[in-house]
Amino acid sequence: MVELIKVLWNILLRKSDQMALPNSMFLLLIVFIFYFLSQSISGFTISETPAIFVRSFFVDAILLIIFLRILTQIFNTQDYYTRSLIALFGTGALFNIIASPLIIRFADILSDNDLIESGDLPIWLPLLFFVIAIWSIMVMGHIFSRSMVKENLSVSSSPVSGVLIALLYMMINFLVHSSFLGE
Repeated sequence: MVELIKVLWNILLRKSDQMALPNSMFLLLIVFIFYFLSQSISGFTISETPAIFVRSFFVDAILLIIFLRILTQIFNTQDYYTRSLIALFGTGALFNIIASPLIIRFADILSDNDLIESGDLPIWLPLLFFVIAIWSIMVMGHIFSRSMVKENLSVSSSPVSGVLIALLYMMINFLVHSSFLGE
C-alpha cells in the first residue's frame, strides 16, 4: 500500500505516469473504495443529506469511467484504460485528502453569517482552492495525455492537449451536475 501511495504521489508531481501502476481490476476496486472514503471526509460533512452526497459521488465516478472509456476508444489505447482509471481515482483520493480540511473550513466560514456580512473572509482559503484546482487539472491532463498515445509509438501527446481534455471533462461534469442533479 505504501508503494502504491508513492507511485500515486509521483503521478501527482508528474514525475511518473499510470504505466507505473499494475493493470489490476482488484487494485482498481481498492483505489475506488479509497476514492469514495476520501471524498466522504468532506462530502458527508457539507452535503445537505447523505443521499445527495452518494448520488453526486456516483454521478462523478460513472461520468469519469465513461469519459475515459470514450477517450481510450477514440485513441485506440484501451490497454491503458484500467491503469488510467486507477491513476485518476488514486490521485483524486490524494487530492481529496489534501483539500478536505479546506472544504470543511470553507463550509464553516460560509455558515457564519457575521463573517460573511462583515466581508472578513480569509483570502488564503480561495487562493489555496485555486492552487489545488489548477494542480488537479494539470495532473488529470497528464494522465489523459498519456492515455491518448500508444507507448510503442515515437509520437507523444502534448501536455496541453491533455489539459484541454481535462477542462472539457470538467465542463461536461459541471453541466451534468447542473442539469441532472440540479446543483
